[in-house]
Amino acid sequence: MASNLNPANAVTASRFLTLPPYVWAVDQGHYQVACLLLLLCGVLDLFDGAVARLFKCQTTFGEVFDALADGICYGFAIIVLTAYGLVPWLAVVLIMVLGLMNAGFRWIYARRAGRTTNYQSHAMERLVAFAAYLGGFGTLGFQVEFFFWTFTGMLALVVVHDAKRMVIDPVPPAAPRVHDDLPASGERRVERTAEVSP
Repeated sequence: MASNLNPANAVTASRFLTLPPYVWAVDQGHYQVACLLLLLCGVLDLFDGAVARLFKCQTTFGEVFDALADGICYGFAIIVLTAYGLVPWLAVVLIMVLGLMNAGFRWIYARRAGRTTNYQSHAMERLVAFAAYLGGFGTLGFQVEFFFWTFTGMLALVVVHDAKRMVIDPVPPAAPRVHDDLPASGERRVERTAEVSP
């Protein structure tokens, strides 16, 4: 199994280095620079998955770490914009509350599954990607009210939808893990992960 100290997780962690200069750029009114820093954070988010595949270092921790980094980085950027009065504070409070609710539901899902797991929601993945744009729109002052309130409504719908699947619906069994190291016969070795009852 791949170590958690790997190049992909290093790329994910490097995203946090964009946050202090982002605060400086917003504070100094260099909004284009701040937007470029958000763009760099988003590019690093795309790059970590490619690095994980290239070096064959995908881990469950890496999946969870990537999801946490998304929430921290984009949430931080939006909070900074709120502190400087650039975006509607009520929409941001609702976004943060919904984000915390989603994190709580994911924790419940992992407890029910009996293992560390990242609940896969394609709708939430798209919204997280849109959160990068949301930060950029807020930084550059582009249709801020419209995009923040639209995002808040979409997030509420996705959180309610995913909550049912994470808290009520049955948890699917763990997928078998395929190892890349081939035995002498040339067949791939498959290891079943035992399911732990909650």
